[in-house]
Amino acid sequence: MAVQSPWKPSTRRVDRSDAGVAAISGTGPTAPRPARHLADRGNPRAPVMLATMAAAALILGVWALKTVNVQDIGGAGLIQVLPAAYFVALGLSLAGFTGSLGLKVLRPWLLVVQLLVLIIVLHGADPIIHGLPRLEASYRHLGITDYISQSGGLDRKLDAYFNWPGFFGLLAMLSDATGVHDLTWAATWAPVGVNVLLLPALLALALRLTSSPRQAWAGVWMFYLASWVGQDYLSPQACALLLMLTLLACVLTAFPGWPSQAAGRYSRRIRALVRRVERGRTATVKLELSRNANITLAAVCVVLLAGMTVAHQLTPFAAIPVLVLLALSGNSRLRFLPVLAVLFPVCWLVFAATPFLLGHLHTLFGSVGNINAAASASLLNRVGGSPAHQFIVYSRLVEAAVIWFLAGLGALQGRRSHRPWLAAAVGTAAPFVMFPLQSYGGELLLRIYLFGLPFAACLLVLPLLPHGPELPGARRMGALLLLGSVIATGTVATRYGNDAIETFTPDEIALAGRLYATAPHGSVLIEAVHDTAWRFSGYAGYRYETLLPAEPAKPSDPPTGCASITGLVPSTGAYLMVTASQIRAAEILNTGPAEGLDHLVDRCALQGGWTLEFRNAGGVIYHLPGVPNGI
Repeated sequence: MAVQSPWKPSTRRVDRSDAGVAAISGTGPTAPRPARHLADRGNPRAPVMLATMAAAALILGVWALKTVNVQDIGGAGLIQVLPAAYFVALGLSLAGFTGSLGLKVLRPWLLVVQLLVLIIVLHGADPIIHGLPRLEASYRHLGITDYISQSGGLDRKLDAYFNWPGFFGLLAMLSDATGVHDLTWAATWAPVGVNVLLLPALLALALRLTSSPRQAWAGVWMFYLASWVGQDYLSPQACALLLMLTLLACVLTAFPGWPSQAAGRYSRRIRALVRRVERGRTATVKLELSRNANITLAAVCVVLLAGMTVAHQLTPFAAIPVLVLLALSGNSRLRFLPVLAVLFPVCWLVFAATPFLLGHLHTLFGSVGNINAAASASLLNRVGGSPAHQFIVYSRLVEAAVIWFLAGLGALQGRRSHRPWLAAAVGTAAPFVMFPLQSYGGELLLRIYLFGLPFAACLLVLPLLPHGPELPGARRMGALLLLGSVIATGTVATRYGNDAIETFTPDEIALAGRLYATAPHGSVLIEAVHDTAWRFSGYAGYRYETLLPAEPAKPSDPPTGCASITGLVPSTGAYLMVTASQIRAAEILNTGPAEGLDHLVDRCALQGGWTLEFRNAGGVIYHLPGVPNGI
């Protein structure tokens, strides 16, 4: 006969970083009653209410964006035409996330839903309003993909893109494999798709940079709120950023800690310095993986690094200081990875991108160490144009400065409270190493902000959320919601401030299609301003020229007249396309002739005997007669 031995229910308290202090009990007569269990998990109706709030924010936000009249968009972008209902929807989304973050038990599915709604409402405005790809570069990238798909090869002398073909080759391969050759839909919805793809890498990275899951989720949320740079279109930069964040998340998760035991005096000094800087640093928790698993993950890191190298010019160089400083600060024990991070892009530049290297030596190395040139290209040269455009430029500078300042405060708070902060601070500061090296066409400061934002966002939320298992409390959640609301409102202005010159209409796309149907193969095609939705077809079949760059005019720029246009015309003639977006860009940026671009073109057409080929609501196409001894 079996004898039931007496027993006592064992109850112990364990720290749950996602649920506070929870009781774990054995089963038996004295086990906790269901009512107590439900109380520990909070109000069971709260997740349903928060999910309903997310659905309401999504429906209201999409409806509000659909009501925007694109004809009313001016120099300040979308901020001046968005209805009040949009900001109500955005507020519901922000309140829904902070409410989900404040639950007693974190529910990842609910937090993911809240982030997806935020991505659609905040970063999906352009595809919802316009229904077409944003930025002229999107159409250019479609043309490169089409060229590779049709020709099956690369022309590295054509332009710089073909020297870093990884992204375009992958896109062409997917297009051929699926039989979907019109990728306009992909370019249209790329801002939403790219941000969704970034979510797993951002969360994995944030979990390693913070001390609690609440901080990690809040850091990811803050990244999306402060991401105004707009590099999430169909581009090599978006692809390379995804690879970079995945690489860093893999390194910090699978290979944390020091590279090896201190073998020399300098190594011991560095480790001692790091321990003094990051006081109270806990021992690194390493994954219990087999040797084969470690080798496999290390190989994955190498593949990700190689993928960045063949996809983008700048991102591999941005990864170098991050990987070096992570290794020196005891956050990466892959000693060979920083070495490969240097060798891969340098070898690719020398051996694979040789045509680009030989033709752009001065551009690449002419301003190395010249901080004044970098500051002028990234700051001074961008401040110009109409008063509305200048407001947007200054708003972007202010938002970037605020994020960096708050990240600095978060690092100080982390050091004082003995929380993990050094890895996030390293990731925020490391991209600044590139600033004195190259201006990158005046966009380097924007890219530095983009590369450091995933790390800065984690520092930013550190003072607002507890690092232990305790709940944040109403004050902390209120402060987080207030800060998120301010940053989100600023991002609506800064991200979409150039919407009038970054988006196009169906009439402009039809105008470009008519140009390719009219101009013979090999013709010279001229755009009045570098803001044209073209090159999506016949990428290598024509010679493309630009009259005016899409940037504020400088006092040293020569005056623009009819001679400026005819100077681009060969002896065989050319075709000039002037679009509505070009005229808007000239007005907003204050570039081109004082009389206005459209008046200049009309006057030159009468004086030069140009032939009107086609006109619609999107613009006009002229055929220009050949010029003796032309280019």
